Amino acid sequence: MKFWFKLALLIVGIVLLSIYHPKRQIIPCVKLGIDVLEERNFDILQQKNIGILTNNAGIDSKGVQTWKVLKNAPGVNLKAIFAPVHGLKGNFMSLETFFDDEVDDIPIYSVYASNSRPKDKWLQGLDAVVVDLQGIGTRFYNYWAFMIYVMAACFENNIEVIVLDRPNPLGGHYVGGAPMDPENTSIWGPIPGMPLFHGMTIGELARYCKEIPEGITAHQQIVTGVIHSGLSVSAETLRSGKLTIIPMEGWTRDMIWENTGLKWVQTSPNIPNLQSAHEYAVTAPMFLLTSNFELDCCNFLKSEPDWGQNLPFHEFSSRYTVPQNIVQYVSDILKGRPSSGFSLEVSRKNPNLVEIKVTNIRRTVPGFLGLVMIALAQRHTKFYFYNEDSLRTFGTHIGDNELLQKLVQMERIQIQYFEEKWKKSTAAFVEKTKPFYLYE
Repeated sequence: MKFWFKLALLIVGIVLLSIYHPKRQIIPCVKLGIDVLEERNFDILQQKNIGILTNNAGIDSKGVQTWKVLKNAPGVNLKAIFAPVHGLKGNFMSLETFFDDEVDDIPIYSVYASNSRPKDKWLQGLDAVVVDLQGIGTRFYNYWAFMIYVMAACFENNIEVIVLDRPNPLGGHYVGGAPMDPENTSIWGPIPGMPLFHGMTIGELARYCKEIPEGITAHQQIVTGVIHSGLSVSAETLRSGKLTIIPMEGWTRDMIWENTGLKWVQTSPNIPNLQSAHEYAVTAPMFLLTSNFELDCCNFLKSEPDWGQNLPFHEFSSRYTVPQNIVQYVSDILKGRPSSGFSLEVSRKNPNLVEIKVTNIRRTVPGFLGLVMIALAQRHTKFYFYNEDSLRTFGTHIGDNELLQKLVQMERIQIQYFEEKWKKSTAAFVEKTKPFYLYE
């Protein structure tokens, strides 16, 4: 009897220990720019009136939002918050406008659409604007572009810009895809020559853009009735502005987000978790076709977000061919290649859908799946742009004007040709940007 009593006590003790024992905390191996600034007691912000360009994903390693950290920092006077697309809380959709607001008596200005370049009156009285934005390494996931617009406005008003650096979640070696041609520059990609995946941190992007010898020109665009402002800033203005970068500590170029030990925070409505960020990188060029093309009066692709698993890009379908054809075509293209880093299969839950899983983002070829899906669509049907607005939208996102013109002329896309072209343009971009790297 004593034996069973002792055994029962032991089992109860183990259960209670498993319930109440605190979970082992993962300590990040990377210090964010905001963490470094905190350790320095906000030295470069002392007695300054500052604004901040940020959103809900701008946090320190403890999970505290950066604007709150600065608001409570001794000797720092936070006077304005600038929120990019999706708003300060990251809860607005991409073409959803939002109004100016305030939080804790601090005004929030929407630097979006026609106000992507903040108004001069919003900057009055500021000594510096801090930037803390988390991107996902994709050119037209364009938080970094809002930084460029804010940099231009600040430099023209003799205001310092201070960038708190953050990791590129795809790593510093994930570079490639369609390049941005000058005629297609806009808020979705204001820098000519930049590939779809740039491989830089936001601090490195700021350094590079400040020294562009031609200056920066981005064309105005109207998307579904929303006017997105253009930008024209000279090389002289960029060079004369004061830019300070607070680098991370511990980050290296071969790190993807999983290696940092940092917690992922939703960066926008469609990127709630890290898996969705990886899926976006693989599928984003493909989903450009959803809203800009028409095939026999039907959409090319239809995204079916799997909200149950919180994976917005988990499944998709096509009305021009069956899922088996999509899976087989992509499989045939991949034959003889190294591991692709992703898999496609007919969904077990719904045989009308194709399921995509990114297994290793490092092994995926930037922009490859989008190129393959365009070629597949051309095998089955003719497709065309809805209107001039759709044509322009596709061009500003995909960047490559030669690809755009071939689609307009309904000329067959040669996958190998564009792969080779993009490799060459990517190599040239890497050589241009290397001098501005902050990390090995």
